[in-house]
This record gives sequence, C-alpha cells and structure tokens, in this order.
Amino acid sequence: MITKKNILVFIFSLFSTINCFSQTLKGIYTIQHLKGIGDTSELTERAKKPLYFSYTYTKNKSLQELIEGGGTFIDTIYNEYQEVPGEKFESKAITIRPKKGFYYKDFNISNYRVFFDQNNSQTYISDLLPKYEWELTNETKIISGYNCKKATTVKRILGRTINVTAWFCEEISIQDGPMDFSGLPGFIVQIENNDTTIIKFEKIKIITNSTTEIILPEITSKPITIKEYETNTLNGK
Repeated sequence: MITKKNILVFIFSLFSTINCFSQTLKGIYTIQHLKGIGDTSELTERAKKPLYFSYTYTKNKSLQELIEGGGTFIDTIYNEYQEVPGEKFESKAITIRPKKGFYYKDFNISNYRVFFDQNNSQTYISDLLPKYEWELTNETKIISGYNCKKATTVKRILGRTINVTAWFCEEISIQDGPMDFSGLPGFIVQIENNDTTIIKFEKIKIITNSTTEIILPEITSKPITIKEYETNTLNGK
C-alpha cells in the first residue's frame, strides 16, 4: 500500500538526488603576454610563455588555479645602438611571474577572490564580483572548436584603461569566464586585453551528473578589497 508518508519520502529522496548531482564544467586556459606595459614594450621569449590555469565550475561557483607559473627570472637582452648600426649593448629584463595563485567566484553571494604569491610577496583580494558593461556585436569566430560571438567592454585598474574584447559561446549556458570576467549570455572562451594579452581556453569539458565540490583554498593572509589593493600598489606598498 502506498501511503502519504511513503509519497513524501519518495519526493524527498528524489529532491536529494537532484541536488547531489549537477552539471560541472572543467577546462584549461592560458594567459599569454604579448607585450609589456609602458617602456618595457618588448618581451623576451621566455616572458612570452603562457601561464596555465585549471578551471572548474559547479553549483554556481568557479575556481581557477595556477598550474604552471615560473616565478621571477632575469633575462639578458641585446639592443642595437641606433646611432651606430651593428653595435649592441647588453641589458637585463626582469620578469615577475607568480609561483602560486587562484581566482574564485561564488555567484550565490557575489563574492570574488584572487590570490597570488609572487616575488616573495602575497596578494589576497576578497570583494564583490566585478560587473562589466558589455557591448554585444554581430561578429563571430570559431575558437577552440566553439562558435563564439564578440563583446567589448572597458576595464579600469591601477590608473590604466584597458580595452577588452571577449569571445563567448552561447551553446554553453554558464555565464562565466576566465579571471574576473563574467556576465555575458554564454561562456567566455577568449579574452583580449588591448593588444598585450590573450587569455584563451584550450580545453573545455562539460560533465553531467557530477558530484564535484568547489572549496575555497585556505589562505592565512588577511584579504583586502580591490580598492585597497589599487591604493597600496599605486603608493608602492
């Protein structure tokens, strides 16, 4: 005999099953610097090597963790004197790359966190998720096998204005992307910052019926806001 109690137990069990399994997106993306900023416009070949990040999204959260950084290194470069063709002078190029790092987003509470350990200094930020005013265009392009549409916006940080181009895939309904970028009607597959940096997903895999959990990494440093980070950086702290 099926009783009211049995029906309630069945409904509760079904609800629990649905909540235990969800859609998960995993991927690998790279951050490749093509040019420096300001006077250091030319980068060495070693400095142009991309940074690799793993990406996981599930239950309205995402975590991006640095796979391969490289730390700080010094390259010797040779430049020619314009006044004396054929004569070269030696100089040093210092490249500072993180040893550890992650980006974390919790869309449930609009929390964004970023952590980097580089040049014997740690940066840990916790703030509201950045919001961008995207302008959609009709331009399309295939990136990493996905049909993508173009959107543009402007990012202002550390006194600089960065023109951002995003390529997003509407076929992937997750409204997220690399680093702090999100808010488009699809998944952001590639980001171009001015002509200096390209951030691109090399691999994307959607896993259904997944029980993946995202846990915020434990950091002993006290987090600061984005505004505090900008103030400290501009003041040389």
